[in-house]
Amino acid sequence: GRLHSLILWGPPGTGKTTLARLIARGSQAQFIALSAVMAGVKDIRAAVDSARAERERSGRPTVLFLDEVHRFNKAQQDTFLPYLEDGTLTFIGATTENPSFEVVSALLSRARVYVLKPLEETDLVRLLRAALADVERGLGALGLQAQPSALELIARAADGDGRRALNMLELAASLTEASEPP
Repeated sequence: GRLHSLILWGPPGTGKTTLARLIARGSQAQFIALSAVMAGVKDIRAAVDSARAERERSGRPTVLFLDEVHRFNKAQQDTFLPYLEDGTLTFIGATTENPSFEVVSALLSRARVYVLKPLEETDLVRLLRAALADVERGLGALGLQAQPSALELIARAADGDGRRALNMLELAASLTEASEPP
């Protein structure tokens, strides 16, 4: 279907940012990422200017991803509304908090809410195996091997959080490298 604004609601490490990037890539849209912790209205205006220029130049839509949308106050959230209405931006917000309480109703009414659940241990083990094999973006260049029980232990300790699982795997890999004789 058609690209639409949405809110991704779920615990940390469930792939909200990754999913937003994939949606933008799949729709061949320009992707602009902001963090509500660091950004302000000035950054939103710059994103709008960029979106307008991109649409004029290439006809491509723009996905504006706002991480931790719940950190923006009501006035800051309202800033997006005219640009969603006129099609300048497609909005994807990410939050760990219940959007019904933390996102203004005008923005909620223009977006679909998708709930992301913590990852299952089997999914985390699959993620860890992929990271061990990926030469470009993972640890594949190191040629490390891991026992299935070690990956399962990391997956269990990560408690559904993919980012935490990858961080633990990287820590284990760095300890392995450090313990190898020169």
